[in-house]
Amino acid sequence: MSIDYTYLTTLIKMNQFSKAKILFETYDIDEISDKFIGDAFDHETDILYQFVCYLIEQKETVKLHELAFGLLIHPFCHYDRAYYRAYDHVQRIVALTHRQDVAFLEYLLFLAEVPDRVTPKQEALTVANEILRMEPKNRVAKDFLKGMN
Repeated sequence: MSIDYTYLTTLIKMNQFSKAKILFETYDIDEISDKFIGDAFDHETDILYQFVCYLIEQKETVKLHELAFGLLIHPFCHYDRAYYRAYDHVQRIVALTHRQDVAFLEYLLFLAEVPDRVTPKQEALTVANEILRMEPKNRVAKDFLKGMN
């Protein structure tokens, strides 16, 4: 990335979220998300996640919830209740996409299989069947149901 990205992360570390938001909005979120997740592994705090939550409070979008989810299940998965917070973000994504995006529904199946088994079993079964109605050959849903037997 560039010097602007370094400045962005400096602003975030300094809790200058309103200034960082202006700079963040100049980036394509798809391009910056991977960088954010990668950089989060090197941070001693969850400040990048806090910043993303700040952005969500300003303007809720699927992409921001997806970034928050990625931060929670990758670099911050060891934080207390991280998977539960990730579940909340997925619930919002699923609502915002009107349950029409299979990839996001699959996140709920993923969270049913993490050590905390966050997605309740009955909900996960319902979601797997919902996915199969949309995509009858969906391997993730089929494997999930097979594992439940």
